[in-house]
Amino acid sequence: MTATTTIEPGLFARVGKRTTSYSTRLAGEYVALGNDLDAARRKLAALLELPPTGETVETMCKAYLAEQWGLLRARDPVALAEGTLIDYEVCLLKRVLPVFGSMRPQDFEPMHAAQYLDKRRKAGNGPRANREMAALSSAFNYGMRCGSVRANPCRGVRRNKERPRTRRVSVAELNAFLAFAKAKGGSAYLVALIGAATALSGRRRGELLRLPRTAATAEGILVADCKTKAGEAGRHYLVEWSPTLRQVFTESAAIKRRVSSIFLFPTLDGQAYTDSGFKCLWNKLMHAYVPGGTASEDWFRAHDLRALYVSEMLEQERNPNTHKNEQTMRTVYDRRRIIKVTPLA
Repeated sequence: MTATTTIEPGLFARVGKRTTSYSTRLAGEYVALGNDLDAARRKLAALLELPPTGETVETMCKAYLAEQWGLLRARDPVALAEGTLIDYEVCLLKRVLPVFGSMRPQDFEPMHAAQYLDKRRKAGNGPRANREMAALSSAFNYGMRCGSVRANPCRGVRRNKERPRTRRVSVAELNAFLAFAKAKGGSAYLVALIGAATALSGRRRGELLRLPRTAATAEGILVADCKTKAGEAGRHYLVEWSPTLRQVFTESAAIKRRVSSIFLFPTLDGQAYTDSGFKCLWNKLMHAYVPGGTASEDWFRAHDLRALYVSEMLEQERNPNTHKNEQTMRTVYDRRRIIKVTPLA
């Protein structure tokens, strides 16, 4: 019985009774390099200069996503968190691949990443472009493991500068927005109620969108932390009931739907909202509420409502319990403009 052994990086040997055969692994498959060691080394060097025949940035990225979904289903601890993987999929399929998908991986250079980041920044999407390049960088790390590229061309490219948002939504503003959405009814009111649930609980939108009805307990709403990675012990938050929180869920249940659902915030067809579907409806509602559009001071994002929760809790000197890393919470979500300071004496 023969076994394959690694004799040097990327080069494997299989010793038989009469001959030794050499091979390498590219794009997840073994490639034979013959029986002569020196010739095998030359062939390997030549192969590493070019990606496997027909491979493109698109095929590499899609193979990376497929691998990650497989790892997630297997609950492998190295898998990305589901929320991150969904976001990476959107970044790659909707933004990156239409621009670079037809390129060969080894033709992609750091200047392409820098130019992409700059163009997206000028279009007003600088922070989002950073996420898109992070997704592509992860795909190139996968390409390195498969032998498609020798180095990650995204690494070391300076990302766009990001400034934390400062928009603080007041409780009065949220109430006025809810009244406007309630008058419209249907899905418009439903997405506004999901925003209200975010403001009341401080939970991530992605955690609320797929909440099953079984999450509603006698003590409160049991919410799973969507940032928990596969293989890690699941972390849950119990959001205790308050009269206002009960009212939000009661009014959501009262919205007429075509079919019954297992979710607490289902669409009119009984399905869970996707994040992109929610954002589309939110922006449509906000455009109706604020005629001036995104340039208006009255415009706010659904994500700003989590900052409302954090800011109000800190104002009341209560623990928001939103992040493992308190610095992230204070840097991104604390929108208070005046911080109370206690004198020494």
